[in-house]
Amino acid sequence: MKRTIQINLAGTIFNIDDDAYEILRDYLNAVERQFMSSVEGREVMHDLETRMSELFTERLKPLRQVISIDDVREVLKVLGAPEDIGGRHEGGQRYSQSYSNHYAGGRRSRRMYRDGQDKSIGGVCSGLAYYFNTDPLLLRILFVIGLFMGFGFLLYIVLWIALPQATTPEQISEMKTGSNYF
Repeated sequence: MKRTIQINLAGTIFNIDDDAYEILRDYLNAVERQFMSSVEGREVMHDLETRMSELFTERLKPLRQVISIDDVREVLKVLGAPEDIGGRHEGGQRYSQSYSNHYAGGRRSRRMYRDGQDKSIGGVCSGLAYYFNTDPLLLRILFVIGLFMGFGFLLYIVLWIALPQATTPEQISEMKTGSNYF
């Protein structure tokens, strides 16, 4: 028998195992310490809690009501380490990616990247598949067909050069979920 705790993340109530709560609390405290002196610190924490709430809601099923330690580990893997959240100004000063930079008129802005983790050649098809929410195999087949029609190779090379590769946890999250907030 395990003890569970009720928590509130961005206005959503969750039941969480005691050991999972300890890991989550340590993570949130580390992020809060990192952004404590920042003007945008509250906004970063709110965005982080909102994203966590979304991810936990996706992981819970109708018959499963308690967040486990495995759930917390998977969500933290998606979000990245506390030191990975935010970036650097050119002067070397820490800053957070602000909410307003990634939203336009209440809608998420989208950005296309090459996927460096699921790639056959350059990650172009995987990145396009995330952007268009389709199977990368379908796009690979279309590029092979385009190769025989005479434009597939050139198009692939242009996209390979033009699309940046998603390397940071923020970019990977933006590529996979269409959002760049944590």
